[in-house]
Amino acid sequence: MAKITIGIPVYNQGEYLAEAIESAYNQTLPPHEILICNDGSTDNSREIAERYMYKNFPLIESPVRVINQVNKGLPSARNTLIMNATGDYFLPLDADDILMENCIERITQEILKINADIVAPSFKEFGKSNREIILGGFQMQDLMVANRIGYFSAIRRSALVEVGGYSPRMKFGFEDWHLWFDLFERNKSIAIIQEPLVLYRVKEKSMIHEANAHSEELMAQIKKDFPNLPWNQISK
Repeated sequence: MAKITIGIPVYNQGEYLAEAIESAYNQTLPPHEILICNDGSTDNSREIAERYMYKNFPLIESPVRVINQVNKGLPSARNTLIMNATGDYFLPLDADDILMENCIERITQEILKINADIVAPSFKEFGKSNREIILGGFQMQDLMVANRIGYFSAIRRSALVEVGGYSPRMKFGFEDWHLWFDLFERNKSIAIIQEPLVLYRVKEKSMIHEANAHSEELMAQIKKDFPNLPWNQISK
């Protein structure tokens, strides 16, 4: 059976972190491990994360591990988690989001059925929005128009290592969007789950707002890094 590592990067998200960790623990099929990268938080995130290192959760195969580093940004924190993961697949979970209790079980079923390099679940928004996002079929041209895949997809760890993880050049965001191009240029396969398995928190202030504010700069970097794609054929 495929082993799935849940990796949680955290930077000053102490008010949400425990809920994210609990959702990773309370799975119908336990993950292989839960890793937390504290990216130089100045709030109580480190204290909350380290508390779980000593809590007794009998259903999990490996204890929580916490990695502390100076603040380097989200791509670096996720890369730290990837390099420390021991699972076959890596599932990133932001510290303010929540996995539904059957998330690992459903993703594992899909891996066993299709053996895809990427397994992308649908999701529900909560907080400032309550939309349900059901993913459709994947085509590269669709991805060139907008990011059609949730960051919280399970990705084969060997594929992540092959591409060098997340690009540090995407410092303002869109790091997952950049990663998809990196993976698909190497012909990695994807399976879509048309069932919401993740709760994605929508807030007034979050990283996506900063990413959108720098969208032109970030898209210019993506186009620069993947010049062989037919960008001039895509209408806006």
